[in-house]
Amino acid sequence: MPDPQKVLESLANTLQAVVRPGPGSALFNATVEPLPGQIDIAEILTGILDATFITKDIRFAGFKPEDALTPTALGNSIIGGQPLAGTPVATGVNGLLGQLTGKIPMLSQTKVPVQLEVVWAVQDEHGQPLAQDKWNISKGVPVTEGDVPKVKGTEIAIAFKPVVDELTTTNPVPAPVRCQLVATVKLKALTFEHSVSLPAVPVLIPALLLPKLLAAFRHEDFAPKAGDDDGFVFLMVPGNSPLRSLDQLKSTLATLQETVTTLKSFAEFATFLLKLDVLGRGITASPYFSFTAADAVPDLNEITVIQNDIFTNDIELEDEISSMIFIGPPGKLVHWFCEQDFDHDDGDLTVTVGEQFFTLVRTFDSANPVSDPPDKVHVITPADTSNHSFNDFMSSVKFE
Repeated sequence: MPDPQKVLESLANTLQAVVRPGPGSALFNATVEPLPGQIDIAEILTGILDATFITKDIRFAGFKPEDALTPTALGNSIIGGQPLAGTPVATGVNGLLGQLTGKIPMLSQTKVPVQLEVVWAVQDEHGQPLAQDKWNISKGVPVTEGDVPKVKGTEIAIAFKPVVDELTTTNPVPAPVRCQLVATVKLKALTFEHSVSLPAVPVLIPALLLPKLLAAFRHEDFAPKAGDDDGFVFLMVPGNSPLRSLDQLKSTLATLQETVTTLKSFAEFATFLLKLDVLGRGITASPYFSFTAADAVPDLNEITVIQNDIFTNDIELEDEISSMIFIGPPGKLVHWFCEQDFDHDDGDLTVTVGEQFFTLVRTFDSANPVSDPPDKVHVITPADTSNHSFNDFMSSVKFE
């Protein structure tokens, strides 16, 4: 019969850690294959022996075998002991009576299931523990060994926080970040067990490329209409952006939402996902739009958004901007001017993308417009209006 301990060791040698990409670019599913089934276990059991045999000279009333050798059953069958030598012959049948009890070993063979426990270590490319804020799990049980966070489970789903960079046609794409998963498995069957660490499985996390996108709206709070006035959205990307049309932009934003959905276990991406929804609804709801791929627009009056009939003035961008949404890698900046050709005299301000990859300004109707997240609007020169409001007072814009 095979040694169960050796069988478990042999089973462990057949196991391998497998990591497969999940939806998006930074979500992975990891498991151990093949899952063990059952093994044969030979066990020595304790058997009870109760052998009754005759060891005492006595006289029985009859010659037939007795049905039971208990004092009660034999009470009427035994008529006395053997007579002493030289005494008259006694009646009855000569016989022996005795009893032996004991234990004997018995061999039992059975199939028992093999239990599998797996603990995953999340490491950088050098085999060191990866910082906890760089990864998150949606399947599996978080555990800590020593002071190192790990994941327990035969199947886990893990998301890695990607590096974020700008989507362009000119900048080189950052190299994927290399990490690895190491599975330590424990096989158990009855009282036998065996543990082993499987070879590390490399994981490549590609950079998340975000378009730098300015969406400026005619009305406050990105509204498609205010009173009788239809709204519009002015969409601006840098000259080195691959986006050249509204359809391309919508497709890119849809793909981006799918990717960010897989990263929503990270707080900043969960918030970004919500703002992407605000952006998408604002663009879809706007009855008019203008799309520009340029690093700067020196004269917003040159861009007509609403073409009216010959009796009604057309609506250009100049002095019509009331709110905006700005997305991209953190730190990207857009500069608004209240005069054409980027002149500072009548007022100017900058808006910076926040750490959560977006900044919203729901209204410019203030001397110091409020942003979400806070403090991302910096007024350089106060607006030259009666109350210094920047609302409907923008004449040129550029990325910096």
